Amino acid sequence: MKSEKPPKPKGPGLFSLLKPYRLMIVGMLTFTIISNGLNLAIPKIVANAINSITAGQFVLASFLTLFLGAVSIIFVMTYLQNILQTYASERVARELRQKVADKLSRLSFSEVQKQTSSKLLTNLTSDVDGIKMFVSMGIVTLVSSLFLIIGASTLLFITNWKLALAVLLVLPLVGVTFAVVFSKAGALFKQSQEVVDKLNKVINESILGAALIRVLNAQQKEYEKFLKANTEAKDVGMQILAMFAAMIPIVTFVSNIAGLIILALGGHFVITGSMTLGELAAFNSYLAMLIFPIIMIGFMSNMMARAGASYGRIVEVLEAHEDVPTGTITSAIHGDIAFSNVSLNFESKPILKDVSFDVKAGTRTAILGPTAAGKTQLLNILSGLLIPEKGTITYDGHAIGEYHSLSFHSQVALVFQDSVMFNLSLQENIAFSSNASPEAVAKAIETAELDDFITALPEGLDTLVSERGTSLSGGQKQRVMLARALALDPKVLLLDDFTARVDNNTEASILTNIRKNYPHLTLISVTQKIASVVDYDQILLLMEGELLASGTHAQLMKTSPEYVQIEQSQRSTNHYEND
Repeated sequence: MKSEKPPKPKGPGLFSLLKPYRLMIVGMLTFTIISNGLNLAIPKIVANAINSITAGQFVLASFLTLFLGAVSIIFVMTYLQNILQTYASERVARELRQKVADKLSRLSFSEVQKQTSSKLLTNLTSDVDGIKMFVSMGIVTLVSSLFLIIGASTLLFITNWKLALAVLLVLPLVGVTFAVVFSKAGALFKQSQEVVDKLNKVINESILGAALIRVLNAQQKEYEKFLKANTEAKDVGMQILAMFAAMIPIVTFVSNIAGLIILALGGHFVITGSMTLGELAAFNSYLAMLIFPIIMIGFMSNMMARAGASYGRIVEVLEAHEDVPTGTITSAIHGDIAFSNVSLNFESKPILKDVSFDVKAGTRTAILGPTAAGKTQLLNILSGLLIPEKGTITYDGHAIGEYHSLSFHSQVALVFQDSVMFNLSLQENIAFSSNASPEAVAKAIETAELDDFITALPEGLDTLVSERGTSLSGGQKQRVMLARALALDPKVLLLDDFTARVDNNTEASILTNIRKNYPHLTLISVTQKIASVVDYDQILLLMEGELLASGTHAQLMKTSPEYVQIEQSQRSTNHYEND
């Protein structure tokens, strides 16, 4: 007999989210119960007036006093309820976004990659909006509907239990329908949000890759990707719509049957004198009050299921594993690095395989290799962004985890291959870290060969960089990113092919400036160009995640056939380009 796996424990439910806001919710519900209680009283007031008219005892002043008094209180209660609903929903949405953003700031780089940008975007937008909508409308509507259903049912029996029994016999059909629909809704809404994630991803890629798409004439292909994702979103949406749309005919059918029963049986009771005309009118009003909340519960179950699915997705992020920094070392880093037997996998694929090398403080090391060799991931490990499955990385004999994270990242700077620019001024982009002093910023700008470029701008350092840096060339963006890293005055500088879009002369000037302005800097640079690193203290040849060779340029030209082949290929290409 197979042993069954224990059921996966469920995360916190949607209503657990509301605990911190219970006073506001209690206030909302108090106002709605008072107003709905008075709504239940109005048919009785009208019934007494009808009976008084038929008996010739009607007093207009008394009727108006009761009726207008009830209506006025309902108005005030509804107004206060709406104010609290709006405030509560906005506060829940704001604080939920803050929780997600705070969690993201504390997640490791690898965990953020697992969550994916499209999912996180959906968490912060449509998922939060779904919960906000539920708080704004769903809670009050659900409680109000249940209160009216119970109250109206009770008053139906009080008014005429025989007629009430006949009418209420057909209502369980509606309850069964709601139960079936609600049981399937959660899974569908989760699927719907996952499809939205996919759609967001396609849209994001289309925007970020707009230039490349047009150069490659791939607009139609990209449009077809969008159509496919959009169709999937539509299909899931139609499933949800069809499921909830099926409830409406059932509710309508039940309402019509109930109306027929009232007309036939209620009319008989009035004729026989067992029921007054006012009671029949009140009974009809209570039935209307009963049917409408049942319909609203159907719609709110839709909203609740969506909000529940959204909150479940947000909880997945909020409960994601976070590596709590435990390091305490804040002393200055000298720059001696040991990379020992490091292995890294991504989605079960080996990226780095038992890589080991040492870097002496104040030296320059180049990491050379073809695309997909694992060079960028190696730098991410050196910067503490990624934690390898195996091996150790030490700075001055201490593992990265032993350093206080703020102290470590203020001394070990990384210039990414991709140009990460912010919609801020050049000054703010370069001095992005609060630790960057004006003197350090000025030296960084000079080192990155940005002086002439900035001087030529009408607003200089105050020039606003457009979203994603589209107002700058590729080379300008890379130099700004280099200046941003150097503004920290780091002890160790990690460069990920930072000069890929910079001409050779500018590259040579920058490397000379770094050596002159930061003489004690430990430099580790990923590059594709051997010519720029021939005078480096050490060159590492990385291929398919393995360290094939290491040494100076002269040593590798004697000992590594692979290195010689790359050098000759690049030299031939350079000669061709120069010719």
